[in-house]
Amino acid sequence: MTFQLRDLLGFSTKCTLYLFFLIIILASTVVRAETVFSVEPGQLATIPHDHLTFLEGFDHTAHLSDLEDGAWLPSLQSDQSLVDGYWARVRIFNNTNTQEIGINHNWNREKKIFTVSRQGAKSYPYWVYESGDWIDDGRILGQYKVLMPVGEETVLYSYFLSSPFDRFMGRVNGLDRMTVGSWQDVQLRELFRFASNIVFMSVAFAFGLYYFFIYLVSKGNYLWLSLSLFQATIIVCLTSSNAMLLGIDRWVSNSEFSLVLNSGLFALLLQFFRKSLELDSRYKRFDKIYFSVIVFYIVMAGINFVTSLSWPGPSEFDLVAYPPDRLGPGIVKLQYLFLPFALLLFTSVGISAFSWHKGSKTGKYMCVSFMLPLLTAPISIIAFLLYGFTWITMLVATTFGGLLFLSMFITFGFAVAQQLNDLKALALDQQIRLTTAYQRFVPKQLLLNLKKDSILDVHLGDQVEIEMSILFSDIRSFTSISESMTPDENFRFVNGYLKRMGPIVRGHNGYIDKFLGDGIMALFTRAADDATSAAVKMQQDLIVYNEDAKAQGAQSIDIGIGVNTGSMMFGTLGEADRMEGSVISDAVNLAARLEMLTKLYQAKVLISEDTYLKLTPDIFAVRMIDKVAVKGKSEAVKVFEVLDADSDDNRALKVKDKARFDEAVTLYQAQNINEALTLFTAIYDNNPADMVVCLYIERCKSLLKDGWDTASWDGVNRMQTK
Repeated sequence: MTFQLRDLLGFSTKCTLYLFFLIIILASTVVRAETVFSVEPGQLATIPHDHLTFLEGFDHTAHLSDLEDGAWLPSLQSDQSLVDGYWARVRIFNNTNTQEIGINHNWNREKKIFTVSRQGAKSYPYWVYESGDWIDDGRILGQYKVLMPVGEETVLYSYFLSSPFDRFMGRVNGLDRMTVGSWQDVQLRELFRFASNIVFMSVAFAFGLYYFFIYLVSKGNYLWLSLSLFQATIIVCLTSSNAMLLGIDRWVSNSEFSLVLNSGLFALLLQFFRKSLELDSRYKRFDKIYFSVIVFYIVMAGINFVTSLSWPGPSEFDLVAYPPDRLGPGIVKLQYLFLPFALLLFTSVGISAFSWHKGSKTGKYMCVSFMLPLLTAPISIIAFLLYGFTWITMLVATTFGGLLFLSMFITFGFAVAQQLNDLKALALDQQIRLTTAYQRFVPKQLLLNLKKDSILDVHLGDQVEIEMSILFSDIRSFTSISESMTPDENFRFVNGYLKRMGPIVRGHNGYIDKFLGDGIMALFTRAADDATSAAVKMQQDLIVYNEDAKAQGAQSIDIGIGVNTGSMMFGTLGEADRMEGSVISDAVNLAARLEMLTKLYQAKVLISEDTYLKLTPDIFAVRMIDKVAVKGKSEAVKVFEVLDADSDDNRALKVKDKARFDEAVTLYQAQNINEALTLFTAIYDNNPADMVVCLYIERCKSLLKDGWDTASWDGVNRMQTK
């Protein structure tokens, strides 16, 4: 047993010695790996990753002594350190003529630096994004000015952390990528980059605004071009280095929301290409492809926006389960989102070149515009030949690339302008043809309702079924008024009245289908609110009209208006050489009957139940006044009075008593005639001008006097005349 124990102890001693020598070998390997990087004059250079050593397990509060005594390794041992924080060390030899050296960090949002040289150790202020100024003495965001003695070696300790993790970064040459050079060069590059972004945003936004105003005047494809420029401005503002300057929340650039912004730009540009190249009429197969890709981008934007709302998630904190891959967030990564756009971009170049070859001036401008960004390549080559592979070359390439990309947008405007000129020439030719067809002239709304692009496309018998509101108005007692006038006075009177009413109808998105002597038949295809608002406005404007007439010694007039809403057949009637647009439906007849009922109820505006149910709630004061069965119809309809059409005083009294009026009508319909009469009488005492109440009082008294059959009586007012 003793012999075995001694052997075991000897074996343990040997293992310990082997382990000791192994540690020495590994340590020497680390030392050998930590080579010195030399900063040369007149250039900015990125430090190769193999010049760095790493220390994990320490945050920004670590003391320099902790760092100097730490176990530095040639690579990170855990991906999780990118979230938890780690230190990188590099030995830099200053071979320049200045001790002010700039350290440019790659999109770092948290920074702490130590330097150790022959002159001693120096600690630089700790900075965190959104908690400090973007610039101070010796720092621009995460870019620091450090002092390194000329002709000597300095050890740089730099702290890195990304929490939540920026998934556009990688484990190697990503978060800890550092570029060094003179502080003057680093400072100049940063300020020039900020200035370039500002210039890009200013020019892009200005031209976007310019094209938008041109669109408002001349339409065309300027809208898509304008929106694309606005979107490009937003992307540069929110996701570039200027976003850090502005303190934009990291969610915008690091989450799937960045993919939403890019998807929006791709969709807008493809829509512009699609319209400018006239794919829908010239290349329909390509048009379907472009449209499908646009839908794809819209869908991806929606999905990415929803998923961005849960950012940051596990993939931004647990890098063991979700290793860094430099692909960014999202199910479909940015480079894959860009691929369909790139393919269609080159397709657009080919289509525009083919159109140019066929003689299209629009195709020529489009092709030239597409070629502008390609000039970045020769400009970059020239810069490389003059300055070599330096920061100046990179700056020239990126700056001119951005400006040429912006120039592409700007010159697209020439293509749109040429397209508009082509359309104007076509419109002139169409106008010549239209003058020969003047007898078939119809309102432009007919084309919209029939979904026709031109009046030349309208044919006899064209028809569509459409839901709309129809308005009838009529001057009361016009016959007796016209008898006192000469024919000339009659026409001037009617035209003067219609001159006031017509603009009101158009101003409420309707149009006059027919002038019925002293009456109007108007159609409203957008909303029942439009027709009702027009009716109210007509009654209100009539008050001003009557005041003017009274001042001139002319006779004042009253009008009644009926509005109904329903499904109608809209089409053309007549014969081949003379036709007009019209509507056919029972709904039209009901609207006309409602206008006639205004005489019975002495109401300004009456609407049907179908119209009432289509109104936006609470924007009109409306009360149900009766159930009516018009002549020729057995089915009763509810009739509503729009109180807004009354004078201010009368309207206020009717609105005040609306609840009591509704209750009285309910009692009347329930055959509680005595109670209804009592309530109607009380309302009448408060407002004797309410003619509907007067009518109900007469009905109640008549029923109480003559009696009624409770089994068959249903409260419906059955009209015996039209």
